[in-house]
Amino acid sequence: MVTTGCQFQKHNNMYAKLENKNIITYKRLPVQFEDENGLHLNFRNVSDPTKFGFYNVVTPPYDSISQRLGELKFNKKKKVFTYSVSDIDYTTTYEVKDEEGELTGETLPNYDIDAKKLDLIKSVKEEANRLLTPTDWYILRKAERDVDVPSDVATERSSIITKAAGFETEINALTTYESLLRYSIVFFPREL
Repeated sequence: MVTTGCQFQKHNNMYAKLENKNIITYKRLPVQFEDENGLHLNFRNVSDPTKFGFYNVVTPPYDSISQRLGELKFNKKKKVFTYSVSDIDYTTTYEVKDEEGELTGETLPNYDIDAKKLDLIKSVKEEANRLLTPTDWYILRKAERDVDVPSDVATERSSIITKAAGFETEINALTTYESLLRYSIVFFPREL
């Protein structure tokens, strides 16, 4: 699917120009520009760069998780250069090659759901560990000297452990690579 949305995000001062059938991009207008009419000094101050073939580069709206930007093209209707947008196919595979570069007949997914799940679960465990670490000494004190853990600390630690287990269950239940990319791990949301 290619999207040609109505709303564009203009790149700050970025322009493109068709030169010898190639699209050349400019981070900003050149200081001087030469064409068949001669040398134009202070070209950045020109009132209408489109008269010289310089058009704004804009990015169409797109979902960076499920879509990617493609080729830069000129949109005649809007008189801007913009990118095509295409959906990412998370179900693609590739053929495995052996050490000699010969195909083995085995195919593997380009986007490995199981590996992504393991990465997310690892992130959950790392974040839970980070949140538990400041109060670990209460647990050590309890184990070594039988000093009670304050109830608020025990409640907070229990909440972290429960949330981590819940995240892991939710992650394991997801079935698409895109849903894993969209999954958010937030133990304690910030209040605005």
